[in-house]
Amino acid sequence: MAFKWLEQLTRMNTEERTDRTEQELLNRALAVLMLEIAQSDFTESGPETQTIKTLLETYHSQEGCAADELLESARSEREQSAGLYAYTRLACNELSIEARITLVEQFWQIAYADGVVDKYEEAAIRKASDLLYVPHSDFIKAKLLAAKGI
Repeated sequence: MAFKWLEQLTRMNTEERTDRTEQELLNRALAVLMLEIAQSDFTESGPETQTIKTLLETYHSQEGCAADELLESARSEREQSAGLYAYTRLACNELSIEARITLVEQFWQIAYADGVVDKYEEAAIRKASDLLYVPHSDFIKAKLLAAKGI
């Protein structure tokens, strides 16, 4: 009897760790995508960085991962990455369409944070939006919502 209880406890602990690891991977993937948008115009402004940190804090506050740590981890991963596909694929597999639309809205908030949306930022958001299978109408709505929020 005691062994069954211990086995069940071990299995629950393993499942919890796996869920936590998957959530950490998703969080880092989302942070990499946000950095990609911020750095697509070859500069990352202070307001863009602050917007990313704010989004990461509010979006991922329940996991207890500090936004600064997550952002630094995402920076090093982005430097070694070959592109967006792996990150957008993970997001598509883990997030609902509503959550992916919200993510595109967040991309626009990052782009508008410094008051100037560069053509490279718009192109990066469009590319990420396409890879996330977000309909074009929602892409445009997200842009308009973020523009109003300036």
